[in-house]
Amino acid sequence: MHEGALTKDLFDHVLIHAKEAGARHVTQVKVTIGELSDATPESIEFYFNSLAPGTLADGAVLEFSTATATAQCKDCGKDVPVDDLYAPCPECGAFPLSIKITGGNGVYLSSLEIETGDGQHEQIQE
Repeated sequence: MHEGALTKDLFDHVLIHAKEAGARHVTQVKVTIGELSDATPESIEFYFNSLAPGTLADGAVLEFSTATATAQCKDCGKDVPVDDLYAPCPECGAFPLSIKITGGNGVYLSSLEIETGDGQHEQIQE
């Protein structure tokens, strides 16, 4: 259910950006999934394709990439990559409660490619 709500939000953003750009059709959607997110490309694609029929995004191809998880240590102030929420800071060894996740824990719309009224293709960066 969680991934369904995430995908609905993502889908709504796609349609908003496409309409604002005067799209006739969305041809490609690039989605970034954070390493710490529990969302999977397969589930996002499933939910997206169930929402798309009859809309500007009907038939759009989804492309996925992964975002590195990052955190800022509250003890040493360093921004560090993390692959485990319960690992200590790799810089100073502070316990997990001392880090603040700053990226790589969500699902993001990276860009979309649209077809406009004159048959031109345009890429929209998020």
